[in-house]
Amino acid sequence: MSFFKKFLNMNSNPTDNELVEAIKQDNVKKVEKLLDIEDINKEYEDFKRPIDFALEYSSIKVMKYLIENKAILEDTIQGDTIISYLIKKDASLEMLEYMYSINSSDSTVNGKVLIELALNNTNSFDTFKFIFENFGVEREEGKRYLIHDIVDSKKFDLNLKVKLLKLLIEEYDFDINHSQNELPASSRVFNQRDIKLLKELIKLGACINSIAKQLPNFLEQKEIKELSPYVLRNKLNKPEYILGLLDFDSFKEYIELLEDVKNKELLTNISKSMMLHDKEKVKLAQLALQKGVNINELNSDGHSVNALYTYTAYFSVQSNTTFIDFLLENGAQIECNGHSAFFNVVNDNDIKCTKYLITKGANVNFVNYFDNTVMNFIIHPKANFKNAQERVQMFDLLLENGLDISLPISHYQDSSSNTTPILEAVADVAPSELLEHIIDKFSSLEVNSLTMEYVIKRKDIPLEVKKRVIARNPYIVFENEEYCKVRNESFDSNILGMALFEKDEELVNYILDTYIDIKAYSEANSYVMKAVYYQFDIQTIKKLIKADPDLNRVYYIFPDEPETQTVVSSLIRGYDNFEIDEDFKVEILQCLKDNGAIIDTYFERINKTKTHLDSVGILINQVVNRLKFEPKVLDFLLDNGVDPYKPVANLNESQMHSIVNRFRLVSDELCLQHLEYFESKGYKVDLEHKNSFDTDIFLGACMMNRPKVLKWLINKGANIHVIGGFDNSPALHKAISNYNDNDNIARAETVRVLVEAGCDIEQIDVEQFTPLMSAANYGCFEALRVLLELNANADFFNEEGQSAAHRAILGNETYDDEENSELIRAKMLAALKDAGANLNKGSKNIVPVLHMSILENKQQIFNTLLKLELDLNAQDMNGRTPIMIAIAYGDMYYVNRLMNNKEIDFKVIDFNNESIHFSAVMRSDKTSAKMLKFFLQQGIEITSGRDGLSLLHVVGYYANEYVLDIVKEFFEDMNIKDSQGFTPLMWASYSNLDIEQDKRVEVIKQFLENGANINERLDNGMNALALSVLAGFIDVTDELISQGCDIQVALNSLNQIEEVPADALEYLKSRL
Repeated sequence: MSFFKKFLNMNSNPTDNELVEAIKQDNVKKVEKLLDIEDINKEYEDFKRPIDFALEYSSIKVMKYLIENKAILEDTIQGDTIISYLIKKDASLEMLEYMYSINSSDSTVNGKVLIELALNNTNSFDTFKFIFENFGVEREEGKRYLIHDIVDSKKFDLNLKVKLLKLLIEEYDFDINHSQNELPASSRVFNQRDIKLLKELIKLGACINSIAKQLPNFLEQKEIKELSPYVLRNKLNKPEYILGLLDFDSFKEYIELLEDVKNKELLTNISKSMMLHDKEKVKLAQLALQKGVNINELNSDGHSVNALYTYTAYFSVQSNTTFIDFLLENGAQIECNGHSAFFNVVNDNDIKCTKYLITKGANVNFVNYFDNTVMNFIIHPKANFKNAQERVQMFDLLLENGLDISLPISHYQDSSSNTTPILEAVADVAPSELLEHIIDKFSSLEVNSLTMEYVIKRKDIPLEVKKRVIARNPYIVFENEEYCKVRNESFDSNILGMALFEKDEELVNYILDTYIDIKAYSEANSYVMKAVYYQFDIQTIKKLIKADPDLNRVYYIFPDEPETQTVVSSLIRGYDNFEIDEDFKVEILQCLKDNGAIIDTYFERINKTKTHLDSVGILINQVVNRLKFEPKVLDFLLDNGVDPYKPVANLNESQMHSIVNRFRLVSDELCLQHLEYFESKGYKVDLEHKNSFDTDIFLGACMMNRPKVLKWLINKGANIHVIGGFDNSPALHKAISNYNDNDNIARAETVRVLVEAGCDIEQIDVEQFTPLMSAANYGCFEALRVLLELNANADFFNEEGQSAAHRAILGNETYDDEENSELIRAKMLAALKDAGANLNKGSKNIVPVLHMSILENKQQIFNTLLKLELDLNAQDMNGRTPIMIAIAYGDMYYVNRLMNNKEIDFKVIDFNNESIHFSAVMRSDKTSAKMLKFFLQQGIEITSGRDGLSLLHVVGYYANEYVLDIVKEFFEDMNIKDSQGFTPLMWASYSNLDIEQDKRVEVIKQFLENGANINERLDNGMNALALSVLAGFIDVTDELISQGCDIQVALNSLNQIEEVPADALEYLKSRL
């Protein structure tokens, strides 16, 4: 809400709100009570008057009261005419008629616009009727025919659509069949399957020629009979299109009047008509035949069929064979043009008609156009069988009448082959009862691999049926069934593997018990571990173990970071989604060992590197992947040769060293628990051994911030002064700097343990950092706080002149909270200040921290430093104060913060004898002129600079195009020279700053306009042109040449310098 609206709200009162509510409720008596007549045109909230509220809320009684009492009604409201506004608000008919009656809107009201508004804003039939009666039915140019928008509206319900269409057709002569530039309404509605609206359109006269043939598929017979009179009365509907909707007399008349019956599809339409009973169909068919129609004429829809096929497809025949008798007696073929009417009655589960057609010569082994046999319709899931027994009954009927079970069928959609064995198709989709029935009847039917796969995979097939199918071909091979992504290789499988992957433990046991010589392993997956994962009974798992001839087989896993594993290492590793019971695991391990499995096994990385473990031992797997203490498993491993302290793998470190050093998920407590347990079992930790990175287990614990482990190792005699690791660091530094994602508190506690154990709190590492500096550098506030608490020197400066405070600003990573880096570092600076750090102090190489916060653009740190009561006029190694640094190099944020501080000394002069004016000129942007004027207005004296480098020289050196008009007033000579003989113009042509050349050119022009001599020379003869060539400023060179700088003088001096590029000299010569 704007400030102005807030102001209005503050000035409203309860009475005003009551008045608005009374108007909204159309309560005239309350309005009379609350509204003084003299205030009848008063403006209230949002500048609305009572009459505006009455319009908004369609309050007719209040409106009449207001009009009677001289309320002013404007011609427009919110840019609309009154009528347009009311339609937008979906006002009542009474309000519309009243406002129209008092002529509130002038002749500019556009009826065409009103129709658009109504289409978008109202569901009121009365509103539309009001618009049509008073403003007409015309729409704006380019708009659709109004009927189409009404039909397509998502906003209108069926009742409103029908009422509007009827009004437009009956009162305004609209054409329901209008189709210019788009489909007729009936076709569009049918395509949207809005059958209810379509029926109403038909009653209103919609032509249905284009959709009539499809209507019987969507309308009930009762609905067709209801619509038939409307269809027949509509002369636009042509008989040839609506034959399926004609009654007997109309159909008969149509046939009689036909001179040519060719391609009229009379029998097809008679066959599928829902308007005719069978005796009427016979009479019409007789008439058609008399007119010359072929009894086996084909329809024109896709794969053409005859009338017999059409009739059986549309109707359930049962015992009523009147029409079929007629067709067959007159030569209709059951199998015609690649299609069989017999298939339709089988699909409809019509036993009586099936038997009837068989007696009439139906071919039970017919193969249709699609290579389907009758079996396709027995097994089809959507066939009209209520239960499996009915399918069996139909199958037996066909079998009794010569069905050839060996015929292949077309079963798979989009298959390149249409030769599927019937048993395979049955196993895929048919009920298990039919499968069992066929298996019982035909012992010779082959069970191929797909048949077997379907049978094993289907959950609805009983075990006994599966057993009988398996017995037909128990050693069948599923080629390339199991895929190993790591090896990009597929392997064959068998019934055991298939049953296992389907988690069918009962079937797995049956196969193992029955087919004892079956292959019980896979090269791609461990069957034992699959059984464990599926939580099979332990006895089943033991059977699989005993059946596997090689329990040390290597499996390839993890495509992204490929490794190899054995069943033992896989069992130890376990699964993330459920826990394997410890006793269960030990029992399985024992069974594995008893059957030849090696226990002390490893995960082997496929892609080996020098920086990671290439082999991950069984103990690491146990601890890291389970993250729990399982002494029974540990005992088993120890009893079977696993040594927690034996150096292994490429990094030459023990498994316990790796756990401590490399795996963050293993907690400090869990590490300690294992260390203590192994010691209790007689395994002593090797405190001296170092891995290939020169890291012992003590340094590893430091790196991972394990304070409890460290205490234990220290008590066991670990060398706390050891230095090592990839960075050759002491223990304290490792604890702080090595890993950014360690827990902050654990890192701090590790630091405390190490210092209290005797580690040197002021030791310097290879980066020249003390532990405190390291903590500041890496953004470890909690560790820094502990170090300060333990009396670390907060004011130490290293050989480079840096302190912990400097590293708090310059560090690139913030381990404690990267997202809030500046906040953490600001807190560290505050803590250092509290601990005695002199934050005003810099060194000969490094500026103080306040200066640094400006140069590094660290606003949050800068603000914190301001609160720490630092010396705001402290000078750096060059005598510059923070305000000088901010003006010369910083964001205006810092300038404004410091300029407003009363402690700032603007009269300071740095060690180069430069006053604050020099900083303003160095800024070299538009604000520099404003600041320069401010300092001059304060009466601050301009100093002369050092070595003759005056303020005017600095204008040229920094190419400041904004300040020359100010600075020149303090210098009589534009050609003043510094101690090296440079004029300001020369510095503009030559200074080594990264300045855009167009700025240099602009300043050079300004100097020349104010009397600078372009041909001044240094003692060695060089002029500004020669200097610009040396600097490589081609645009400056061109400008100087165009301004008349002596080219020959430049060439003479440049020819004496070997480093000048030859092409530069040639260029100057070309400009002579």
